[in-house]
Amino acid sequence: MARNCAVIVGINDYDEIQPLNYAKSDAERMRDYFRQDLGVNSADLFFFSDDSPRNAQGRRTQPTYGTLKSFLTDRFENSFLSAGDTLWFYFSGHGMPCDDRDYLLPSDGNPRSAPDLAIPIGYVTERLRRSGADNVVLLIDACRSDGAKNAGLGIGEEKQQGVITFFSCSPTQVSYEIEELKQGAFTNVLLEALRIQGEGNCATVERFANYLKVRVPQVTQRYKKYNQIPYVKIEPETKLHYILLPKFANLTDIASLREDALEAESEGDFDLAFQLWLRVNVAAGGTDMKAIKAFQRLKNKPSLSSPQSKTAAVNQGSKTPAAPPKPEVQKPPVELLSAKGIDYRELEKLLKSKEWRKADELTYRLMLKVANREKEGWLELENIKNFPCEDLLTIDRLWVKYSDGLYGFSVQKQIYVECGGKLDFSYPSDETWKKFGDRTAWKSEGKWVIYPEPFFNNNFMSVKGHLPGSLWGGYLGSLLVRVLMRLLLFSYRDL
Repeated sequence: MARNCAVIVGINDYDEIQPLNYAKSDAERMRDYFRQDLGVNSADLFFFSDDSPRNAQGRRTQPTYGTLKSFLTDRFENSFLSAGDTLWFYFSGHGMPCDDRDYLLPSDGNPRSAPDLAIPIGYVTERLRRSGADNVVLLIDACRSDGAKNAGLGIGEEKQQGVITFFSCSPTQVSYEIEELKQGAFTNVLLEALRIQGEGNCATVERFANYLKVRVPQVTQRYKKYNQIPYVKIEPETKLHYILLPKFANLTDIASLREDALEAESEGDFDLAFQLWLRVNVAAGGTDMKAIKAFQRLKNKPSLSSPQSKTAAVNQGSKTPAAPPKPEVQKPPVELLSAKGIDYRELEKLLKSKEWRKADELTYRLMLKVANREKEGWLELENIKNFPCEDLLTIDRLWVKYSDGLYGFSVQKQIYVECGGKLDFSYPSDETWKKFGDRTAWKSEGKWVIYPEPFFNNNFMSVKGHLPGSLWGGYLGSLLVRVLMRLLLFSYRDL
């Protein structure tokens, strides 16, 4: 059974800088969530606030520099968690950047004397990674403010290797406290996301991040007329489909993680593959036969973190051990999942033989069939919003696999985001739409490309993200429907 451990810090009363109103109560709400909803036992829950009592060992738990630094140093000197476990770290208070590093300010911290009496986030993550948990999640509600000028200088862009980090706001932004809610906007939405069940839950890192990015700005716009945008760093990026909340995970989540685990195996990253297979098995209740078979495959694989590899590294002196050779393994097969009983074998056959034009035509026909819109010949916005994720993922993964990452909905989504697009169903700005059209070669010489029969422009075939969809504008004759299709591709939560 996977184990959860939580470290929670909430600070209202600062000695030298502006106090906060709801950081402490937000931390208390997070503590209650970890206890009641996630089932973290008292031995694995560490709570620090302005007036928190002494712990079981008789130590003070007020969040001063000395207390927090001693706790991080002593408690995480040796590992006490295992692979498959998750360690959560929540901080609510002031934060600041200094000399290209990010810091959390304890109750006696002072930005005027930084970095003294400030705790580097890098030090926090370095200690937390010693716990033995393969999944470390940081939830940082820093730069707290009611809108007045204060000491919350924000958090910069320092990366934390091997850690999934959710910051309450983007660099240089303010993280608002909302008087009407008696909470910080970020923590208010954070607790929403953690408790969503059923369809639309936030079980995976990606859905969790997307929910925060959409909902937090909605809350701050409503109460403060301010667009506070959470900032997410996933290290490594392969943990995008990682399952944070196994009890809410669905079959598609597990299938996605299986494919990521197989991909890690094929690339020779056996440590990561083991972590991902563990999470698959946890989400499946410990009975996933594919995961169990994977453990058997991996048990004799070389690993830089294994005792044998560490011994070899010592024997080589200061030399860095060579990475294990990548095995000659074919890319893992795509599970042809469908919520509507659609047969995707013909599409796979076309893509495998690189018949891109026919595959593009068939993709749209299959999507109409999934939505039961073959007679109409187009999709309405409601069809798009309710399109089954199993089918969308199957189509996307087939395109990505057989194009070696050149084509696919998820490829287009990434390009769209890089062009400034938002991951919601709002209409893209003219500038975003133009950039996307240029990047994907859906525009040529300033005009949208529409392919008449039987023409198919091979000059554009090497452009990343050009397919699928390049033919659909010609068939439909409607820019509106093309835009609606794009919204599906860009916005769907599981891509």
